[in-house]
Amino acid sequence: MPIAPKKILIVEDHPLFRAVLAQLINLELDLTVCGEADNVPEALRLIEQTRPDAAIVDLTLAGSNGLDLIADLTARHVPLPVLVLSMHAEKLYAERVVAAGAKGFVSKEEPPAAVLAALRTVLAGGRYLSERVQRTIRERQEHAAAAEPLPGRAR
Repeated sequence: MPIAPKKILIVEDHPLFRAVLAQLINLELDLTVCGEADNVPEALRLIEQTRPDAAIVDLTLAGSNGLDLIADLTARHVPLPVLVLSMHAEKLYAERVVAAGAKGFVSKEEPPAAVLAALRTVLAGGRYLSERVQRTIRERQEHAAAAEPLPGRAR
């Protein structure tokens, strides 16, 4: 018995980019687009209606932004893996979207195969950030740990 493809909701304000992304996803045997939205209210309606397995969300949306959608999903306790796909600078937004509840961030500058790999990573329960962002986070954590005083030592 074949396994049903994972349902993906696309939340993107540019119709042409949304159509190309939907076509890319629908070419994959294990994925299918279950809906498309260009704003937060429509995305919330489609999430309730279609029960997607994951959402690909842009940061810039009609009348709002992807961070608002992620915060709304988190507040409603909707367990939907969100992958942010954005033209905005990864170094400025990747950590913010993950802190808000997204499972990953991928730049629109990445090739289609990287977007699909990121989507499959979040569908599998993982977190996707580019190696560059992961390295930056590790370096920041190492720097913070090095700055911590040793236990039992006066500051």
